[in-house]
Amino acid sequence: MSDASGNARPTALIIEDDRDTIDLLEVVLAQAGFAVLSAGDAATGIALAQQHQPVLATIDVTMPEMDGLEATRRIREFSSAYIVIISSRSQEADILAGFDAGADDYVPKPIRPVELRARLAAVARRPVTEIVGGTAETGWAPAAEDAERSAFLRQVAAGQPVGAEPEPDDEDTGHDGREGMLEVGMRFVGGWIEFRGLRINPARGIVVVDDRLVDLPQEQVDLLEVLMYAGSRTLSARQLALRMRGQTEQTATTTHRQDERWIDALMTGLRLGVKDDGPRPRWFAVLPRSKYRLVRPAAPSADPSA
Repeated sequence: MSDASGNARPTALIIEDDRDTIDLLEVVLAQAGFAVLSAGDAATGIALAQQHQPVLATIDVTMPEMDGLEATRRIREFSSAYIVIISSRSQEADILAGFDAGADDYVPKPIRPVELRARLAAVARRPVTEIVGGTAETGWAPAAEDAERSAFLRQVAAGQPVGAEPEPDDEDTGHDGREGMLEVGMRFVGGWIEFRGLRINPARGIVVVDDRLVDLPQEQVDLLEVLMYAGSRTLSARQLALRMRGQTEQTATTTHRQDERWIDALMTGLRLGVKDDGPRPRWFAVLPRSKYRLVRPAAPSADPSA
């Protein structure tokens, strides 16, 4: 067990049985401004968490006697620390098990320091440099939906259309909200939405493609979330932009052309990021006049991207 002195800085706790990994995490967290504690086993780590009340904890999954998932569950009983699971396991079941245990994020080994810092900032929705400058009470909190997002999700769960009203389109028979999401075959597991191997956890801003974590810019994650909630409905670039900003035509602050350029560029980046930019799209149908929708289930003898 190691204990970094200095009470003025927020405390981070490392629970890890590999010395090299501890050394790496200590450097990353110390450079970020944390006072760092470390423990080589789960029982010692839990005791340190009770004694020092860290604002951040990184926990390895594979440890002797008690694994990291059980340690996470026990720490979550008394602490609101921001918990990051560190593991060489990166299958979907392992990732979901970490979140079910109470973790706020899941980082695969081998650890890349820059990626780790970026992931902490993205999931917490605040820059790391701002987080370490505050107190534990004001600087860190478990990732959660805000009131606006919660209302949005309740609206979707009720099967109601969301965002701006769709533009008239006689050829579009798709459905918005939950009805359309089920129509294209989406599944819901805890806080996750799954669509043919593409998974998103909207509250945490995490995207997984075929059991592989994918780092996307936040705007692309937001666009993906809006597309998922649109179900089988076709939306123009303008409609997508308004939904992303929570605006209507009456409150819009941009022109149609500006939104088309913005969404077209974001959509290109999103398709490249999830490797869906081929001639036979798996998830995203790109239509004329800057319109987009999710790929619908193919009817017999129909084009797969229709």
